Amino acid sequence: MAVQAVNISQEHYGTYALFAIPLGDVELSTLLAEIDEEVEKLKTDLISERDFQKIQNQFENNFVSSNSSIAGIAGSLATYHMLYGDINLINNELDIYTSITREEMREVARKYLNKNQRVELEYLPKKDEQ
Repeated sequence: MAVQAVNISQEHYGTYALFAIPLGDVELSTLLAEIDEEVEKLKTDLISERDFQKIQNQFENNFVSSNSSIAGIAGSLATYHMLYGDINLINNELDIYTSITREEMREVARKYLNKNQRVELEYLPKKDEQ
């Protein structure tokens, strides 16, 4: 199976989405149960220091890469203005993200990643009608 998580920031509300593709004979119920198990770990355990450092490195790399051209900087400034009304975020966004702790990540998971706060969408191929 393949699983991916993304955060999509918007002007008023954002979306945290988990996407999964079962491979082979994996049932959707099995896939969902395994995702739920991992989400519960996020809500109860701190992520490892190694994984935490990896996440911070990935964010820093993405931030630097996306702002390494004039077009990238312009896009960032437009996003900061549109979503937050503060283009100065380009100067301290990296500091904001690197100040986040593993404990804060766990608290956010506890607050937002609950089964009663999600939508499940199954996008499946049509079954043969023969």
